Amino acid sequence: MNSFKFIVHGFIALIIFSAISSTTMAQNKILRADGTMQAHSSVILMTVLGKIYQREIGVSLQINTGQALTRSVLKLGTGELDLIHMVPVVMPWLKAGSRMYKKNLQKQAKKAYASSRAIFGFPSAAVHAIAYEDSGIRKLSDIRGKVVYMGPPAGGFYHLVNSYIKSVTGLEARKDYKSVRLPWDQGLQAMMDGQLDVFFRPTGIGSAVINQIGAKQKFYLLGAGDAADTKKWNDVMIKRFKNENTTIPAGTYKSQLGGDVRTTAATDFFLVRKDMSNDLIYKLVKTMWENLGEIHESAKVLKTLSLKRPFAGINHPLHPGAVKYYKEIGVKIPAALMP
Repeated sequence: MNSFKFIVHGFIALIIFSAISSTTMAQNKILRADGTMQAHSSVILMTVLGKIYQREIGVSLQINTGQALTRSVLKLGTGELDLIHMVPVVMPWLKAGSRMYKKNLQKQAKKAYASSRAIFGFPSAAVHAIAYEDSGIRKLSDIRGKVVYMGPPAGGFYHLVNSYIKSVTGLEARKDYKSVRLPWDQGLQAMMDGQLDVFFRPTGIGSAVINQIGAKQKFYLLGAGDAADTKKWNDVMIKRFKNENTTIPAGTYKSQLGGDVRTTAATDFFLVRKDMSNDLIYKLVKTMWENLGEIHESAKVLKTLSLKRPFAGINHPLHPGAVKYYKEIGVKIPAALMP
């Protein structure tokens, strides 16, 4: 009889343990995410959100950095990823299967476009163009014949930089200057080692990465100047790339020389899989905006995230779970973004 009671009690205990374990697993959902370099504002935001989500709704973010987003979005389309940050310029290429997707990736690109949805956007990074003092380079037009770093091999940043330079100076990559494409970390190291004349990097104003570059010697930031007021600049950098004009103030960095620098602020938006549950996406979006104060306090570069402009840069339909939250709080959603 005692043996029977022991078996029964043990069976009941196993059921309770299994129930608790199932509940714990459900409350600690892991979302797989890709990001570019660790110092990028969007990756910093992902890291902060990972802590907030874990605390508030039991969701963890497994973040893989150093990735080319043009490739990451394809993994989102196959279900290998749940969350990435994306730049607006890539989406038309993805939809059409053009540019880097033209040869062998058209089918995967179109699938990724159709199976992804946006949740929010923000001006994530000001484009910094850096030249050391001893290079003799003081303005963008001085880069003729020089070696210029323009981002990773498979990334969309190259196209932004190429258009940036051409809009300001008329100079073109390969024809008028040598373009170098390396992974983010390798590009940074090449600049530090003196192998580059100009280094382009999208990062938040006041970023530690730029101070790291300046630890070697003083530098100038090369900007758009008056070109930022032209129709050509507006058509390309504002309308096509969906960026914003911004200014990097003089003295922002310890080793920065020269005055204020006008440049473009690249916008990022976050993409999730279309088939993720409305309830989960609703919770992710709601939890982020309800903890905006903590996000702003966590990093200076995240202060551009604002509920006044939650759709900055987005040129892709929203996830229904995100739509539910924005409607709930009275945010007007552009018709073009409705799923």
